[in-house]
Amino acid sequence: MKRARPLVLFVAIACLSGIAAAQQPARPPETPEGRRQQYLGEARQLAHVLGHAHYLRLLCAGRGDQSWRDFMRQLLDREGGARRTDLIEAFNNGYRVGEERFPSCTAGAQAQENELKAQGLRLADTLAARHSD
Repeated sequence: MKRARPLVLFVAIACLSGIAAAQQPARPPETPEGRRQQYLGEARQLAHVLGHAHYLRLLCAGRGDQSWRDFMRQLLDREGGARRTDLIEAFNNGYRVGEERFPSCTAGAQAQENELKAQGLRLADTLAARHSD
């Protein structure tokens, strides 16, 4: 069995490293604008999760339970201007996703709400830790 030449191995490793690097998600720039964009993206994700969870809670527990909407109000109280509009849009989109996916309350819908709760908590913790005042 022939041994591979060192140059061939080097080229193969370099190519594989380039492919792996290309698959890595881009990191946001460490500038004030980059951090602001990262915050807005994470806040939109949280609002989307809250909207989806709100729909599922209404579906399974009835219109009297507004706990997810109340969390959204707290997020909106913290924001203003264009951010508010973006967050409301994300919340409403999350609600519509829930409507499309779950026409009735099922065990799957209840499990999805629990998953969304965990995801929302992770997002809220990330936002608080990374972007605290």
